[in-house]
Amino acid sequence: MTCFTMTAKKGSKMTTAENKQILSMEEESSLEIPKQEDEIPSHISDAIKVEDNTTTEDPPTLSKRQLKKLKKKAQWEEKKKEKRQKEREKCKLKRLTAKIEGTPLGPSRKELKRNKANKSPSDLKVAIDLDYDDLMIDKDVAKCVKQLLRIYTVNRRSRMPANLHFTGIKLDGRIHEVLKKNDGYEHWDVQWVYQSYSENFTNDEIVYLTSDSDEILKEIDPTKIYIIGGLVDHNHHKGLCYDRAKKLSLKTARLPLTEHVDMKTRTVLSTYHVFEILLRLSEGKSWAEAILETIPVRKGAKLKESKETGVPAMSNGDIDIKEESLQNDVSNSTPIEDLIPQDITE
Repeated sequence: MTCFTMTAKKGSKMTTAENKQILSMEEESSLEIPKQEDEIPSHISDAIKVEDNTTTEDPPTLSKRQLKKLKKKAQWEEKKKEKRQKEREKCKLKRLTAKIEGTPLGPSRKELKRNKANKSPSDLKVAIDLDYDDLMIDKDVAKCVKQLLRIYTVNRRSRMPANLHFTGIKLDGRIHEVLKKNDGYEHWDVQWVYQSYSENFTNDEIVYLTSDSDEILKEIDPTKIYIIGGLVDHNHHKGLCYDRAKKLSLKTARLPLTEHVDMKTRTVLSTYHVFEILLRLSEGKSWAEAILETIPVRKGAKLKESKETGVPAMSNGDIDIKEESLQNDVSNSTPIEDLIPQDITE
C-alpha cells in the first residue's frame, strides 16, 4: 500500500481547499488495490485451466503402418462382395463346362445337403482342440480358421463324413471373431463346443494325437474320440499338446508316418492334414495310400521299400499312386464360395 503524505513547509500557509484536496488523496491511497486472482474464485479458475488443457490436447495419431492397415481393410471390405460374385460366376461356368464335356466334378449340392455325419456309416470321431487362442498371433489365428474351413469342406464332401467336433472355443475370442466373418458358420454339420473337450468326453474315450507321442496309432477305434490340436505356431511351442495331454492323464498317439513313408522334412503335420489322413483311412484306404494322397509333395514323401519283395519306393508324386487322388483333388479344390454351406446361403 502506497501512502501519499504532504506536509506543509514551515512558515507556509494552506487554504481550506488545499487541505481538502490533500485529505481526499490520502483516502484514495489508503484503499487496497485488489489482486487479479481474487477477482475470479479459485475453483472456477482451476476449472478453466483444466478445460483449456483438454481442448488444446491433440488427438492420438496413428502410425503410417496402422493407417496403411486401416486403408487396406477398408478396400478389402469394398471389394469383398464383388470378388465373391465373380467367384460364383466362375464356379457356375466351370460346372457348365464340365457338364458339357462330361467331366465329373464331385457330388452335387443336393447330394451334399443329404450327406450328414449322423447318417454316415463312418465310426470316426474327431475333435479339434481350439483352446490355444491366446498362444497365436492374429495372422496364425486366421490360418487356423482357414484350416477349420478346409476340414469342414473335405468332411462334407467325403462319402463317409466323420463325426466332427470343434471344441474349446472362447466366446468372443479371436478364433470366434474370425469364425463370425463366415456367414452361416453356426449351421455347419459340426458339433460346436464352447468348453474343453475334457468336459464332454471321458478320459477313457480320449486319444490325443501328437507327433511327440511314443505310441503309434495302428487303426481307428470306434469307441475313441481323437483329439487334434488346433494350433498354428510354426513349432514355437514344441511339445505343448503332448504336455497338456499328459497333465490331464490322457492317452496319446502319433500317426505311423515313418513306418510307411520316408520324408525329407520333419513329420509334424498341420491340423488339416492329420484330419484328412484319418478321414481317408476311415474310407477304407491303407495308411500308405492315405498318407501319400494327403501330405504335400514338397515334403518329398516316398513309400518305404518292402524288405520282402524289394519293390522300389514310389513317391506321392508318382502317377500310379496318385491317379485316384488327382480326381479327388479336382473335387476337393473347393472355391471360396463353397466354404460357406450352400444350403444356408441359398
